[in-house]
Amino acid sequence: MTTPEFIINTMKEMDCKYFTIHDTNHRLVYHQWQNITIEETVRRFQNFVDNAATNSMFEVSIYHSNLRLKNGDAKEEGMTFELMITEKQKAQNEKIAGYGNDPLSNIQGLADNMYSAGSKGAIDLTTYLTAKDEIMTLRMEIQQLKMENRYIQDKCNGDIERIRREYEDRLSSDKKIEGVIGAVLPHIGLGANALGLSGINGIGTEIEQEVMTTKDKVISSVNVLIKVDPNFAENIEKLAKLAQEKPMIYKAAVQQLNSL
Repeated sequence: MTTPEFIINTMKEMDCKYFTIHDTNHRLVYHQWQNITIEETVRRFQNFVDNAATNSMFEVSIYHSNLRLKNGDAKEEGMTFELMITEKQKAQNEKIAGYGNDPLSNIQGLADNMYSAGSKGAIDLTTYLTAKDEIMTLRMEIQQLKMENRYIQDKCNGDIERIRREYEDRLSSDKKIEGVIGAVLPHIGLGANALGLSGINGIGTEIEQEVMTTKDKVISSVNVLIKVDPNFAENIEKLAKLAQEKPMIYKAAVQQLNSL
């Protein structure tokens, strides 16, 4: 809790000519965004204090700059103070009509309708301070929930990005495999019709059956290799490229494989 004098001194020392004042419900009750002298800023702030209700509380924020966001909030962080307007502070600048300079008399006058003399002037303040602690606790809980929500969102976004990359990698691998199989199967699938043997004493049927068996072997082998070799797509692509560009090395590798 700070006094008006402390806030005024800070304004002068830090050259903060702009300020906002919110009530305990965080509603804006006063602001000063005009580019005026620091003396005029202090005068306006003091005028607010002089005319504010006794025992009322406010949140005062002071700023170096009057630059604001689209929603009206200040761009810079600023400095924030909690201010309670007491009778003593008001008595330093004016006389309270009907009660003179005696703060106790003034409190008595403000508390005429309260329950008992022992609690006059203290009930509302105690209630407010209790509520203020509860509000602070709720603020902390809300901030914690925001942080947890941000963490969950970041984690979900990270998981989505990871799944997307895995899907794209898998899709890329599938396309590579399809490309290799697509290059092989047409040659396997020439069949008897392409060879002109379909009408010669059943030879065409035998060749077609052999072709289908070869296709099944290729597909079955690819399915097995995909399961046991996570880099199968890259390996089969390299093997196909080797067969095209360096057929002698490819044949030697096949012979070595057949000898196992």
